[in-house]
Amino acid sequence: MKTEVIQKAVIFNEDNEMLMLRRSKTDIRRPLQWDLPGGMYEDGEELFESVNREIAEETGLEVSSLMPVYTKTEVRIWKDNKGEQQTNAVFIFYTARTKSKLVKLSYEHDKFQWRPLEEAVKEFEYYLHKELLRHVIDNQLQA
Repeated sequence: MKTEVIQKAVIFNEDNEMLMLRRSKTDIRRPLQWDLPGGMYEDGEELFESVNREIAEETGLEVSSLMPVYTKTEVRIWKDNKGEQQTNAVFIFYTARTKSKLVKLSYEHDKFQWRPLEEAVKEFEYYLHKELLRHVIDNQLQA
């Protein structure tokens, strides 16, 4: 069975607001839902290199204080151009800081917001992101 590593980051600015990205309406998974910057690990990368690359590609931001704060593993059914396949999914979630509020969205997202963490968690529909954000709140893990 194939294994995919998915990395996402809760990014805080200097005002302690977190970055929310809205997935585009053409996205295969969860269109028009709020999301966190990040994506798939690519073979040959180091983990921190991979998540930094994804953050830069999706937001144009440079981050510091990147810290892993939560992991989850699940067996998932992924849909892609080859159809459906069962996959081991390993999720690694980070917190990070940025000095900039200037976000340059990629084609994957159509909107962004900077919101206080306690408000932002209410906007997320995806159970895994809600679980992560509650963990960050409960453990006061704001990078």
